[in-house]
Amino acid sequence: MTLTTEQRTAYAELADVLIPSTDGMPSATEAGVVDVLIDQVLGYRPDLAQDFAAAVDACVGREPEAALDDLAARDSARFTALTLLTAGAYTLSSKVRTALNYNPPPRAVVDDVDTYVDMLADVVERGFHNR
Repeated sequence: MTLTTEQRTAYAELADVLIPSTDGMPSATEAGVVDVLIDQVLGYRPDLAQDFAAAVDACVGREPEAALDDLAARDSARFTALTLLTAGAYTLSSKVRTALNYNPPPRAVVDDVDTYVDMLADVVERGFHNR
């Protein structure tokens, strides 16, 4: 899904209402959410693209805060798609990760081969059936 120029402009206003800048944290647009990150997140969750686009379209030409309040009250599925994808795009931003000082320690790789072999043995014992 590709946002039109009108949708992207409306979305920028909505995103900054949802995630304004605060002490040390960038707003959604400052973090690059509207530029590329929302497109990346829409690629991860194409199942939400239609509701996201409909949410943005419902807010075009309206005052962003009032439009979001109305959307939340009248169409929770589209509001959820809009807010979920916006939050996801925001957390992908390197500016946000830097501001959060988010440097998780590496996780050890866990090899669960024994568990998989046990599960596979159950399947083999049951037999394969084409349906």
